[in-house]
Amino acid sequence: MKDTYDVIIVGGGITGASLLYTLTRYTDLKKILLIEKYDDLATLNSNSRNNAQTLHFGDIETNYSAEEASRIKHEAERILRYFRMQSPGTNRDVIKKCQKMVLGVGSEEIETLDNIYKTRLKKLFPSSMELERKEIAKLEPYVVKDRKKEEEIGALLSKTGYMIDFGKMTHMFASQAKAVGKERVSLLFNTRVMGMEKRGKRYRVYTHKNEYFSRFVVFATGSYSLYFAKSIGIEKNLSILSVGAGFYTSRKVLNGKVYRVQKGGIPFAAVHGDPDIADKNITRFGPTVTIPPMLEKRHLDTVIDYMKTFDFDIPTMVSLEKILFNKDIRRIIGNNMGYSVPGIGKYSFLKKEASKIVPSLKFENLRLNGDIGGIRPQMIDENKHALVLGAGKIKHDGVIFNITPSPGASSCLANSLKDMQYITEYLGAEFNKGRYERELGKIHP
Repeated sequence: MKDTYDVIIVGGGITGASLLYTLTRYTDLKKILLIEKYDDLATLNSNSRNNAQTLHFGDIETNYSAEEASRIKHEAERILRYFRMQSPGTNRDVIKKCQKMVLGVGSEEIETLDNIYKTRLKKLFPSSMELERKEIAKLEPYVVKDRKKEEEIGALLSKTGYMIDFGKMTHMFASQAKAVGKERVSLLFNTRVMGMEKRGKRYRVYTHKNEYFSRFVVFATGSYSLYFAKSIGIEKNLSILSVGAGFYTSRKVLNGKVYRVQKGGIPFAAVHGDPDIADKNITRFGPTVTIPPMLEKRHLDTVIDYMKTFDFDIPTMVSLEKILFNKDIRRIIGNNMGYSVPGIGKYSFLKKEASKIVPSLKFENLRLNGDIGGIRPQMIDENKHALVLGAGKIKHDGVIFNITPSPGASSCLANSLKDMQYITEYLGAEFNKGRYERELGKIHP
């Protein structure tokens, strides 16, 4: 009989690595294995080139309700507490303080920002403030430079801004788990999980090389998590709509992050301008939105698996029709599909998106950077004929499938807490709640 692990984690992005870290630091579980199909951690969406590097606090995300903003603020604070635990110098190039603002263009957007500030932002973030044109110009000169005088602008400024290299943070989690766990923790690279099946009280996880047994399994594989869930016959009423994110880059024209007003209920982020934690000389503009028929961007070999995950049946087609009936979603997709077309795509992106943030940008200033951007899995609920907004998590008899832990990497520690609580309860293991709360913050019911 082969050795049995307490927990097998499939996927070496920040979701899997943060769970590995919390399980080793705050539980008495003896044997934990992380399996990653590539040769390193954080090669996909957790890599800094494939995300906006934003620590989301709910302060400049105008599509959040007051309740969502409060929850996300609490989740982000866990990450700050984690970094404060580190030795001096450890955080260098991993987390940096960063000015953030959300820009309103036109009277309607300015009124929206004013309402958000008065109804929730002022209470949740007392240091935040409303800015007028002159104040914006002092902080972000290029947001005002060459803008028509008759064009009204306003902004909300957040002083709780941070950008994070989530790829390096993933490596920090894993190395600290190994240091704490020692013989309790194993990492396995270049190993592709092919499937899983229940064998009595254990799960058999089989790869292209070998097979492994575990009392509990967690899939932290992004879009592939639903693929594996369907492979064992659960959640047949869900499909994945792969949403690809792309970015244009220019020379540095912004001092911090400048977001745009986004409508509630729309899963696709409005285009924003960002510094790059890995390259201080550029500014990113994005994300652009595409609907690629693959589970991993730049990996054409994942197309077939996408076809297995997306249900080409009547309920799915009806759901897609209803989703696309939303005029805002239809407009966003319609505009974005052309942004990657050579020449005309860049012109369209400049006119409709980037120049709303930096009016002085010229056609020759922008470059569509094909090396930046990833895929975010967006679930379709075929019963409700709607997109599933927010986090996607499926629990099933000793298995967890993490699909879209919204708002992305910013919720990694909050997401791992939920998984850790469920795992320890299921296995009858000990969770050191006191130590967790001392280090990472109070646990609310």
